[in-house]
Amino acid sequence: MALHNISGNYEALEDYYETRLLKIVNSLNKNYIVWEEIYNHHLDITPETIIHAWLPNWKKVFENATSEGYRCILSSCWYLNRISYGEDWQKFYKCDPRSFNPTAPYSQQQLVLGGTICMWGEYVDNTNVLHRTWPRASAPAERLWSPEYLTDVKFMEPRIEAHRCRMVYRGYPAEPALSRGYCQVEYKWAKHH
Repeated sequence: MALHNISGNYEALEDYYETRLLKIVNSLNKNYIVWEEIYNHHLDITPETIIHAWLPNWKKVFENATSEGYRCILSSCWYLNRISYGEDWQKFYKCDPRSFNPTAPYSQQQLVLGGTICMWGEYVDNTNVLHRTWPRASAPAERLWSPEYLTDVKFMEPRIEAHRCRMVYRGYPAEPALSRGYCQVEYKWAKHH
């Protein structure tokens, strides 16, 4: 860090590392996806770069990046490892990457490619990953493949409950989606010897 006059400046260290990495990828004539920090730090990225917004201020990132012609994907509101009480899948369903600016021109809105669901592992391992993922991941998945006008959570409730029961029936330990729902078949734990 001292050699590059950035001692103690970890943001500059990250920029230095990412700039070198981008040069390597560019030399291979490959396209890439970058975290929003790379875009926000104004590093030299190609016009084909896809910006991955993962922080809470994603709408501003989408607005700025798409206005400059960059394509974007979202994960900010779909971190399934963040657990809250109750039917938290509803907030996942309500988050729409196309909602960054309702008045944006069609050409700018077309630069929104979709999103990705995330599950980080600090408090997740093979004992709970399936429980935490399903059926909660079904809500953002439906949001990503549904038209913009389809936003009624009540309309989604019977489908997410039916999907949960399908998973339980097939042997997946999917957690309850609704406080008032139930499946005809209960999940049975496998015995390990």
